[in-house]
Amino acid sequence: MGKREKRARMNKKETIQKKFNELRRQAEDLMMEKGVVSPSAVDHDPLELIHELQTFQVELELQNEELHRSQQELMEFKVRYTELYDFTPVGYICLDIKGVIRNANLTLADMLSLERSSLIDQPLSGYVHFEDQDIYYRHLQDLAESKKRQICELRMTRSDGTIVDVQLESMVFSHQSWRPEQYRTVIIDITERKQMEKEQEALRIRLHQSHKMESIRTIAGGIAHDFNNILFIISGNVDLAVQETRDWHPVYPKLERIRAAAVRAAGIVKLLLSFSQTSDEKQIPIDVISVIKDALILLRASIPTTIDIHTQFPDGAVMIHSDKIQIGQILMNLCTNASQAMEETGGLLEIRVGTRILPEGAAGDCPAGDYAEITVKDNGPGIDPGILDRIFDPYFTTREIGKGSGLGLAVVYTIVKNHKGTITIQNQPEGGVLVTMLFPMLDQKKETKITPINGSSHGTERILFVDDEETITDMALESLELFDYRVEAMTDPEDALAVFTLNPGYFDVVITDMTMPKMTGARLAEKLIRIRPDIPIVLCTGHSSLIDEEKARQLGIAAYMMKPVSMLKIAKTIRKLMDQKK
Repeated sequence: MGKREKRARMNKKETIQKKFNELRRQAEDLMMEKGVVSPSAVDHDPLELIHELQTFQVELELQNEELHRSQQELMEFKVRYTELYDFTPVGYICLDIKGVIRNANLTLADMLSLERSSLIDQPLSGYVHFEDQDIYYRHLQDLAESKKRQICELRMTRSDGTIVDVQLESMVFSHQSWRPEQYRTVIIDITERKQMEKEQEALRIRLHQSHKMESIRTIAGGIAHDFNNILFIISGNVDLAVQETRDWHPVYPKLERIRAAAVRAAGIVKLLLSFSQTSDEKQIPIDVISVIKDALILLRASIPTTIDIHTQFPDGAVMIHSDKIQIGQILMNLCTNASQAMEETGGLLEIRVGTRILPEGAAGDCPAGDYAEITVKDNGPGIDPGILDRIFDPYFTTREIGKGSGLGLAVVYTIVKNHKGTITIQNQPEGGVLVTMLFPMLDQKKETKITPINGSSHGTERILFVDDEETITDMALESLELFDYRVEAMTDPEDALAVFTLNPGYFDVVITDMTMPKMTGARLAEKLIRIRPDIPIVLCTGHSSLIDEEKARQLGIAAYMMKPVSMLKIAKTIRKLMDQKK
């Protein structure tokens, strides 16, 4: 027996003796108050026995009252203990050394959606998620070996099969020879905390992706500007060469091929910028076929040539209410996943667009009606059936660390659902995976706004052409003079502003680049309009994040053009502006 226990027992005996003496004194005081015996009678032998008996009787009555009060206090204490034990906001259990539940509170029973009686004498491991059994047994092993408090996090399964995230905090209650060793374990429901952690992690990843994409957009914009300027020079000089060459000349078809290649390159740059920009999620009527065709141009350049791409599209447009960037993102994600599954062996990637009429209740929550159906099919190894129901979960990925974030299919699922559509993924009997997506289809036809440039392209007006690249100004000067325009070409925007200020009425049209040293084209346009409000200005740029067609219109700029643009189109635009002014 330890010193602490001996001291406790001695204190208890002293307390009992004090209580006895106090009750004895109270009994004698009551006897004297009732006049049953006088104080002097106690000293006479004949009365001593009677006095003692009467004192014992009163003492017993007092003890009975004290016992009754103690019972009431004990009952109240038991009620408070029961309330504290059963209704504490955390689960509390007693386990034996084998992990069998010997006692449990109501909170744990409610946490697992069970009756408390069904928990008693059952191993706690039976309620631990099968994937976390090793965590639980390591927890018990560490507890048994160290005899110190142990904490772990794992998942438990409710009676209805749902999962709850919990934290186990256990300690050894007693390891004395006269009392069996037990583990006291507190079980805390941390499901909400885990969900918040997942949301915070998702936010962190999205923020990281946003910063990364912003850097990519900045780099892509700079490359696009320079690349489009180069293409502008190529296409402009090809146009000049074509003007000096007859169609029977051997070099003529070569020039045409160069011009076609420049146009194709310009289209790829435009698509790259389109699919790398941030979607503003403004849904408008779009033709999914044209969007998919654009995305396939980029996709073909990014997947191995050992993978063939077959497409099947209906005649005409298939219109849905959507954002073309998001539809392109869906296709890029799905096709990238499929191509990665086939990158070692090669294979076939099939993309099909069609329409389907759904009756009521045919596709879950989707109402009856006409739907655009987009399918992506591959002949790769397929998806493990054991994980098929988890592929849309955020962060779930079967790829190696660093080769996938697990967000691709989750993003696809979210976009489809935001479009009030459905998506299904299934393994094919012959091998491979088939992804089917349905989007509500619009009845209206695609509105294609075409602004033809008709009429003459020639004129004798005076043009101020400003671009910081001398190669471009030389080409523009020579090209526009072929259309009879009188051109003043300058490479310095400040010099151009000074020349214009000297004689504001001399020039009929100003054509300026956007990105230039010393002064942007937009800033130059503002200064020119301030000097002469009616001056028509054409802003021509390779790429700029500072201005678009809408902003240019708000600045009072008459026309906005993206390089590379043919000099014929520029000449016809000048002619149109001059005719409108007349």
